[in-house]
Amino acid sequence: MERFDAHHALIGREPEIHRLTTAIGRLAGGAGEALLLTGEPGVGKTSLLEQAISLASGAGARVFRAAGSQFEADISYATLHQLLHPCLGELLRLSPLLAGALNVALGRGDGAPPEPLLVAGAVLALLRTTAEERPLLLVIDDLPWLDRASALVLGMVARRLNGLPVGMVAACRTGEPSSFDVGGLAVVYVGVPPEYGGNGPPEADLTESMLSGLGH
Repeated sequence: MERFDAHHALIGREPEIHRLTTAIGRLAGGAGEALLLTGEPGVGKTSLLEQAISLASGAGARVFRAAGSQFEADISYATLHQLLHPCLGELLRLSPLLAGALNVALGRGDGAPPEPLLVAGAVLALLRTTAEERPLLLVIDDLPWLDRASALVLGMVARRLNGLPVGMVAACRTGEPSSFDVGGLAVVYVGVPPEYGGNGPPEADLTESMLSGLGH
């Protein structure tokens, strides 16, 4: 498949950019949501993530970003640590239970490994606290390379953003297995633009393909 350089990556992407613009507009109004960009390698998913970052920054939102790494895929909570690193100072504002759970998960404290649901609750509380003054967008690339612990927790977080000034845009290859649960999330298919002879699959076929590829 043809790969698109940065200059051409957004040609023919008006529908995807419109969807991102709508999501960022809602985020600026305090109504966050999670979007999943999926498509074949090289079609411009990362360029669309950069566009989301530009839109969010232009709307006055903060942006935290992370990407899965093959070399950290076996390290529990490696991606979560990367994503939350800019706001770890806010942990002091959380309850001792939540702060303690997240500190242990991220290797900043001692204790028994916390349950994923408790970690997800701590992450949500931290994000809510961080976004009190400005909306916050989380941008995550290469979902299949997320370590399993981070993927499980971030999947739970993604489905609990309604009503929060926190949004998420993530990207992965279509049909590639991941521990990040996409159930209930809005999925945007990034196909080859018509200008290059492309044609994306029907929405129903996309949803079935995504869930099958992610082991559901």
